[in-house]
Amino acid sequence: MAAHTSTVRGDHPGMAEMRPPLDTVLVLVSPENIAFEYRLAGPALRSLAFLIDLMLLVAVAGTALLLFSVTGTALMGFYLAGLFFLWWGGTAAFEVLGNGQTPGKRAVGIRVVSHDGLSINVSQSILRNLIRAIDAAPPFLPGVVSMVLTTRMQRLGDLAAGTIVVVDRRVTASGPPRAASAPNLAAELIPAGFTPPSRLLEALADYVGRRRDLGPARRQEIAGLAASRLVAAWGTSASRDDDALLCAVYDRTTLERNR
Repeated sequence: MAAHTSTVRGDHPGMAEMRPPLDTVLVLVSPENIAFEYRLAGPALRSLAFLIDLMLLVAVAGTALLLFSVTGTALMGFYLAGLFFLWWGGTAAFEVLGNGQTPGKRAVGIRVVSHDGLSINVSQSILRNLIRAIDAAPPFLPGVVSMVLTTRMQRLGDLAAGTIVVVDRRVTASGPPRAASAPNLAAELIPAGFTPPSRLLEALADYVGRRRDLGPARRQEIAGLAASRLVAAWGTSASRDDDALLCAVYDRTTLERNR
């Protein structure tokens, strides 16, 4: 991954975007000045997820048709209505309730998020799924063409709803990594009694969980955005290790909350 990044203004107020050149990694900077890295999901993964969802839909529709056929045609109207909802509303319901994931997306490890990296909302999910019929229209498959031509690999539904599809990276770490033998000296810079707001703590938790996937240079580059803002607010000298400072803030806060 390239170490150099360029910063431009994002579509969302207070958000900035950094994108390494010739890379599928998208870096979004939150209003708290914490950077989050997402790897964009390409057409292959997204098509596989769609096929899995489609096969599940066919299986459910086929089973329901078998059951309704036993009762005759009296309830066939309910079957058709249910099939209509599953096709147009089922995916949207899964995305909203499943944090941007349908069964197919969960199986291949991708999810839908808003263009600013936050969770997708109901209106976004409904809009992007309504336009799915246009995206999948043969023979040109406009959605696939759009993914190839746009920098964020967005199909038409994503462009309209302001969403992106990213590779899901689950955070398994319960806390920040600790040095094997030496204490975290950056903790001395944290003022006594400092308690980060909840949104900043959530951002720190996300960073700490993802940092193990980053190289040392990338850690310092991303952590420096938040660390510079913190030391400026504290009125202290700059940290020599910005990554260690963020870990120290998160570590101290979580330890105090668990006492």
